[in-house]
Amino acid sequence: MAKKKSKRKTLLMVSPDDISPNPHNPRLIFDPEDLRELRNSIDKVGILVPITIFENKRKYPKTKYSLLDGERRWRCANNLKLKKIPANVVDEPGDVTQNILFMFNIHHYRKEWALFPTALKLEVLMKKLKTDSESTLANFTGVSRSMIRRCKALLWFPETYRNILMDREGKISTDFFIEIYPIAYRLSQENEYLYPEKIKTFIDICMNKFSENIVSDVKEFRELRKCMAYYEDQNNLNRFKLRINKFIKTKHTGLEVFAVPEIEADRKRKNIIKYISYLNENLKTINPNLVSDVYFAEQLKELRNSLDILIENID
Repeated sequence: MAKKKSKRKTLLMVSPDDISPNPHNPRLIFDPEDLRELRNSIDKVGILVPITIFENKRKYPKTKYSLLDGERRWRCANNLKLKKIPANVVDEPGDVTQNILFMFNIHHYRKEWALFPTALKLEVLMKKLKTDSESTLANFTGVSRSMIRRCKALLWFPETYRNILMDREGKISTDFFIEIYPIAYRLSQENEYLYPEKIKTFIDICMNKFSENIVSDVKEFRELRKCMAYYEDQNNLNRFKLRINKFIKTKHTGLEVFAVPEIEADRKRKNIIKYISYLNENLKTINPNLVSDVYFAEQLKELRNSLDILIENID
C-alpha cells in the first residue's frame, strides 16, 4: 500500500506585494485599533509567527501567492512597507469548503471574528454541505452552537439589511437584529407582515425608533417578546398585533405601548407556581426529627398562615 503523501510546508521569505488576501476569509472587518497595536509590535520586533500562503492559480488577482492565514500581519507589513516577511507555503485547499473550514479551525482559539462576516461564511458552508444543522456546523467549524444560532438569526433578515449589518461604525449593530429577531420571525408568519417584503415595515420602524432614541437600549425590545409570549399563551395574538400597529403608526410611541399590567402579574403567578412546586418536592424529603430549629418551625407556620389566607380568598 502506497504511503499517503504528506502536505507540503516550506518556510520562505516573501514580498507582501506577491501575496493577495484570501477571498474566503470570514474576517471581513478589521479593527483599526487592533491593527495599530499589531503594526507597532511588528515595527519593533518584526513578524514572529509566519503567515500561511499557497500558490495562487486564480486569473485575478495576478499575484504569486494567496493568503490562507495571517491577513492582519500581511496588512501591517504592507503598511510598514516591509520588503520580505516569513511565510509558510502549503498546498492549496481542495475547494471553497476546505478553504473556509481551514480558516474557521485556525481561528477557533483566537480572537472572535465579527458576527455577521462569520454568518456570511457559514451561509456558504451551509449551501456547500447542504445542511443548516447547528451540531453539524459546530463539529465542522469549531464554532459554538449558540454562535451558530445567532449567525442563522442574522442571515434570516432580508438582503437589504446586509450593508447595515456590515457597518461596524453604525449605531444599528448585530445586537439590535438579534434582539428583534424572535418578534420579527413570529410576525412574519402573519399575513400583515409576511416575509420578506411586509416584515420590513416592522424592522424599519424599530430601526428608526432606536436611532432616534425613542428606544434607548436594544435590550428594551425584550418587552415586545414578553408581551408577545403573554398574548400567545392567551391564544390572542391579535391583541399583540394591535399594539404592534400602534407602535408602527404612531411616530413618537415607544415601548410603553407593550407595558401590560397583566404580563407582570402573569410572570409572578408562574414564578410562584414554580417555587411552590420546588418547595413541595423538598418538604416531602425532610425528616422532621432532623429539623429542630425553632426559626425553621416559625417560618413553616408563617407560610401555612399565608397559604390559608390565600386559599380562603381564592375560594
